[in-house]
Amino acid sequence: GPGWMVPDAIRLAKALEPLNVMWLEDMITGDYTPYVLANLYRDITTSTSTPIHTGEQIYLRQNFLELIEQRAVDVIGPDPCDVGGIAELKWVAEYADLHGILIAPHGILDGLIGLAALVQVAATLPDNYIAFEYPTGEPAWWYDIVEGLPDPIVKDGFIEVWDRPGLGVTLNEERARQYLPEGDEDFFDD
Repeated sequence: GPGWMVPDAIRLAKALEPLNVMWLEDMITGDYTPYVLANLYRDITTSTSTPIHTGEQIYLRQNFLELIEQRAVDVIGPDPCDVGGIAELKWVAEYADLHGILIAPHGILDGLIGLAALVQVAATLPDNYIAFEYPTGEPAWWYDIVEGLPDPIVKDGFIEVWDRPGLGVTLNEERARQYLPEGDEDFFDD
């Protein structure tokens, strides 16, 4: 996040109100820390009609409790890799729904395996689910190493949930080996 101080974050959020933006994300200094700062987020959220979002760097469901119970933000965005997996993400989404908070899971840097996980869990989320970030298949070789993803992934603004077992994709280790950086050649070795 940009690391704003509360008065500046409020000033920016209020200035953006006429634009009706979807949300402002990760406004508080210290955003990438092990603590949540729910009271500071609540100060911002209650001072503006611009929706306030955070959560991509919050670890485990316990660290979302204060943020959700205080209704400190309008939108949360847990990352499946950071929150502890897709089961934890689903728990956070359902708990947020009970408190009237929207969810837009993060996952842009989780690659195509992460995208597959987000697609599967997003299909099970309650009505508070509004969107998620996804990688666009860059670099192009991602499609060489992951089998089972549709290309393109998004069609007319939607992703069709595939019905294969598990996450619905398979990592092709042999193809992936050719893209390993120097020093990681033994990554797939037993």
